[in-house]
Amino acid sequence: MSEPAYVLDSTAFYAGIPYQGSGRYYTTYLVIEEVKHHSVGSSLIHSRVQVTEPSAESLGKVKSTANRTGDSKGLSDTDVSLLALALDLSRADGGATLVSDDFAVRNVAELLEIRLAPTSLKGGDWKSITWKTYCRGCGKEYSNPKLTVCNVCGTPLARKASTA
Repeated sequence: MSEPAYVLDSTAFYAGIPYQGSGRYYTTYLVIEEVKHHSVGSSLIHSRVQVTEPSAESLGKVKSTANRTGDSKGLSDTDVSLLALALDLSRADGGATLVSDDFAVRNVAELLEIRLAPTSLKGGDWKSITWKTYCRGCGKEYSNPKLTVCNVCGTPLARKASTA
């Protein structure tokens, strides 16, 4: 039986996950840029963690899913790359578990049916939500998460969790 595969967010490095546990570890170059100043050093990171990039197809699917959930504004390029890499590995040899505590990352991962694990043992209850963009002034709801101002009254738009 092969070791489990994990896709690591930067918080997993700060929690010490790839230095303590066993398994196959993956991340993207964008995460390495975020943690390269970490005291452990890049040689240990590269000896325990395979650094790779996701496919363009998976990047597109992640962005599309994030638009549907309303999480696109909450995801950085690094977050998108991790989700896409986890999606690629999930399609491959038995899949992978994405290790992250980021709410937007976890929300999109759940919709993409990517296995999840927290960086701490606290875990807690997890509930997937969909965000709606709306106007605080007139109450109009929008499906385009890229809009920032109401086209009816000009009020800056906000987000709220969908109750449906």
